[in-house]
Amino acid sequence: MITVARYLGQHLQGHEMELTEDIKTNAAIICEKANQLIAAFGEDRELRSGWRPSSVNHRVGGAPHSKHMTGHAVDIEDNDGELDKFCRNNVQILEGIGLWLEDDVATPTWCHIQCVPPRSGHRFFIP
Repeated sequence: MITVARYLGQHLQGHEMELTEDIKTNAAIICEKANQLIAAFGEDRELRSGWRPSSVNHRVGGAPHSKHMTGHAVDIEDNDGELDKFCRNNVQILEGIGLWLEDDVATPTWCHIQCVPPRSGHRFFIP
């Protein structure tokens, strides 16, 4: 299970002033949706990356407008690629939960999901 405390806490130390009420609200939403996806998948997966303050996002090479910075995205461990495969084969589950998935070509060992559509609007996208 992906908890809000862990999602927000990964990079919180030293960045407390950047954590807004909006980000906290978004974090609760993305964690709930991620847990719904994991439950549908039927196998527990670990959080790889949650909320990132802008300086952390820049340091790790995140996209300049990454949804991680607003609490709208989460990366879930997927070393075997099975979660990505499940998502591709079960688009209706993503649609029902309200999730969009970054193409696994860009994320080979994790599954990046977000609860807001990308600019393209496509359910599966390349950043």
